[in-house]
Amino acid sequence: MEEKKENLSPQAERTKRQFKQAFTELINEKGYSRVSVTDIVQHAQYNRATFYLYYLDKAHITEELRQEMFQQIKCKSMERYEPEKEISTTSMDADSFELVTFIYDNRSFFNLYLIEDTIPGLYKDLPRAIFELFEEKFTFTPVGEHDINSSHFKLYMAHGTAGLILDWAGNGYQKSPKEVAGELIEILRAIAAGFRVE
Repeated sequence: MEEKKENLSPQAERTKRQFKQAFTELINEKGYSRVSVTDIVQHAQYNRATFYLYYLDKAHITEELRQEMFQQIKCKSMERYEPEKEISTTSMDADSFELVTFIYDNRSFFNLYLIEDTIPGLYKDLPRAIFELFEEKFTFTPVGEHDINSSHFKLYMAHGTAGLILDWAGNGYQKSPKEVAGELIEILRAIAAGFRVE
């Protein structure tokens, strides 16, 4: 799978994005189990031969979509922060949670978390990506004497963050990304005075 991602032309990258967008829209419309390769190529307005230039089958495009979004969740969460720099939570503002804006801008994909017949295993991806990010890259300075850098605490934080984000999605994104980011920052300030990104 990895070899197919290398050295692609801008046109090829665009074609793959259109296939994945079509796939995502179709899952939202009819459920994952009911989407076929034929559906994807028709919705994307390509032919099967073009699809098979990039993907072996439905499972292949599914895995690539999951992996791509999993990595984007991790990347978007730390784009603003310089490595090894101490960040005070009091200095954070509503633009400090890039992940929230990323999710809002990719609502079609994140709405897949809300439907029953969705990509198998998808429900685990958002909290797992956030947890891996916390474990690999973030060291928190606690408020008080709590050990908030332990794995079990970071797991708790990851699931709590994912839960609030998915509740926002489930309510139709009624709050703005800045409002949601502000709420997450307030929660973080209650337990962490600051953090450092590795």
